Amino acid sequence: MTLSPAFYTATMARLFAEQGYLRKAAEIYRHLLAHEPENEELRQVLATLEHRMAEQPSPSRKDAEMLLREWAQMLKRTHPKHRDKRIRS
Repeated sequence: MTLSPAFYTATMARLFAEQGYLRKAAEIYRHLLAHEPENEELRQVLATLEHRMAEQPSPSRKDAEMLLREWAQMLKRTHPKHRDKRIRS
């Protein structure tokens, strides 16, 4: 699922974090902080989230799955004429 930054909210970030999508949640919090740099609550939540991510040896399975889905969607948008073709050997 690729979200447009127009839909980034603190609630959306919190939901992603609760569901285990830590990197997506952090992305949203960073976006919000770029627009509200004085918001100390956002800064603290992001710091906590980044600490949790740093404790993980690698991205969570959910984060990796989301990254792959976003990458596939990006490719489909970039090359729409190729999205339904099958490779034949």
